[in-house]
Amino acid sequence: MASIDFKKIPRFKDLPVKKGAPAESSWGVFGDDDEFGCLNFLTPEGVIEAARLVQKGRVFRLDTPINYAKPPLFNRQPAKHTILSFEQYGLLGHDDSLDNYNTQEGSQWDGLAHIGHIRHRAFYNGVKDDQVKDGPGGKLSIHKWANRVVGRGVLIDVRKFTQAKGRPLDPLTSATYKVADLKDALGAQNTDLKPGSILLVRTGWLGAYLAASAEQKKAMAPLEALKSCGIEATSGFAEWLWDNRVAAIGTDCPAVEQWPWDFKDEGALHYRALSMLGLPLGEQFVLDELASDCAADGRYEFMVVSAPMNLEGGIASPPNAVAIK
Repeated sequence: MASIDFKKIPRFKDLPVKKGAPAESSWGVFGDDDEFGCLNFLTPEGVIEAARLVQKGRVFRLDTPINYAKPPLFNRQPAKHTILSFEQYGLLGHDDSLDNYNTQEGSQWDGLAHIGHIRHRAFYNGVKDDQVKDGPGGKLSIHKWANRVVGRGVLIDVRKFTQAKGRPLDPLTSATYKVADLKDALGAQNTDLKPGSILLVRTGWLGAYLAASAEQKKAMAPLEALKSCGIEATSGFAEWLWDNRVAAIGTDCPAVEQWPWDFKDEGALHYRALSMLGLPLGEQFVLDELASDCAADGRYEFMVVSAPMNLEGGIASPPNAVAIK
């Protein structure tokens, strides 16, 4: 984490800056060997400013419990938790063993090696697949974020805003929130985006999922059956995020963009964000209690502290995150 002159960062319309880099990519903006992408917008000064937002000492956990989805979404497998006993040593005590754990089974940060561009066959900053799979020394490893994701958080409660306007979306369908909805919700909240913000967006999906019956959850678990609301996957949305210097975006839905999305569509948000801009995507974040508190006191900004797994060569991680107000 280092200081940055935001005035020297090019606007989205001026991308790319590197010869031969894909259109609308930030490759080379932070150097040819950069592995942090938009996390470079998080600075020591930003951490200090974020700490000043802590006024009442309330802490909100942003992660779902492990194995919260029963069965897990996207055909993923549940983790197996075993409590191990020390009885064989004549001691009263225990260890945990967690087997078959998928780091994306619940709340998660998608690392920059999670999805590469379908046509350019590369990850952020031109990193190739063999560079990612190089074991602990692999590029774009999630462990490099372990002390980076700390800063000013901003919540956009777009679910509450659209409901108040009399046009609520069904979160359990492939409904889409527009960029205009996010902007208008920010205005209604009297909240500004500042460079280096960690943006959290409440869409209402997680609350709707948790309220569903066991039969409904089983039916929506397969990758090909799941439907979820999300944010529009457009160049305009990517531009808005980049030009506001958003460091990362986390939502309470499974894919940030609506699901399903077409893997062959180069305009998918996963391609625009992860591989083109180096913008971390957060999914299935727990935001309802935080949103209620923000509505109660009228403050939609807070400190976010997220410590991804220190897993060398890792692709993704639960956020291990809290919002502090």
